[in-house]
Amino acid sequence: MLDKKTAEKILVEIKKANRILLPLHISPDGDCVGSVLAMDLFLRSLGKKTKIISYSKIPKNYLFLPGMAEVEIVDFAKINLSDFDLLVFLDIAQETMITKKQLPRKFPWSSKSIIIDHHFTNTKFAGINLIDKKTSSCAELLYDLFKFWKIEIDKQTANLLFLGIFSDTGCFQYPLTSAKTFKIASVLMEKGADLNQIVLLLFRSYGIKTLKYWSKVLENMRIDESGKFVWSKVSQEELKRLDIQPEDIEGAASLFCPVIKGTEFGIILDECGGFIKGSLRSRQGFDVAQIAGKLGGGGHNQAAGFTLKMPFGEAEEKVLKVARKAIK
Repeated sequence: MLDKKTAEKILVEIKKANRILLPLHISPDGDCVGSVLAMDLFLRSLGKKTKIISYSKIPKNYLFLPGMAEVEIVDFAKINLSDFDLLVFLDIAQETMITKKQLPRKFPWSSKSIIIDHHFTNTKFAGINLIDKKTSSCAELLYDLFKFWKIEIDKQTANLLFLGIFSDTGCFQYPLTSAKTFKIASVLMEKGADLNQIVLLLFRSYGIKTLKYWSKVLENMRIDESGKFVWSKVSQEELKRLDIQPEDIEGAASLFCPVIKGTEFGIILDECGGFIKGSLRSRQGFDVAQIAGKLGGGGHNQAAGFTLKMPFGEAEEKVLKVARKAIK
């Protein structure tokens, strides 16, 4: 249920601000992209000057969305925060999701920052935190906010919010998908959200290099000796051999991790740019966020992730140790 008191505070801060920063999280997904772009449209309608930044390159299938051309690829840690009156973090559960640099323990700008999120692992690092752990997606929460603020949702905004909901519910598959989620999706389609375009965007617009990456994930996949989970790893050397770039690495965890009969979950480890990126997906009932949390990450019960900075072999050993302990 929407925290109306916090929702009112957020609108007050937005109205007071003139220059607003909207960071995307590292490796932005459909929920983050859709929510940030929808918020950006709203802020611009109020005459606000906004700036969207991303640590990572934007996945190619999102580039055609309105507003994406203006996104600046830059590390959040390099931004001069004094240039902005307000920071708005959407779909961002913790500081490690916006930069890989070490940030101050307590942000000096916490009084002029807002979080709008649905992850139960959220650390509430902003000055104002609107967290709804029972909501399917940040986009669904943003819809609730717009409705509470009596904001008219146009076709473009409806499309972006639908993208976020459709993406983060795994096409309405995940446990947090509720009757309310379907009702909101229906309203958004009535307002012009294009289901066919979004399906094409999310599932039928991969590059050939992404498919080659998937083939390597499947080639390297193993079932743990416990029989409870599968795991795969792709090294920097293998990615280089296949000429696969960081932006080509997507989709494998959701496609392959939760589908093996008899297992509880799956893990994919990618060595990229000096870091080890871990993605976890589970079948119904197993909480992979507990594993991600012990590795410095977070997420949801059925979809979570983490990033490690250590040699690949050490990372693999550490991850498997945590995973095996979780199933005992």
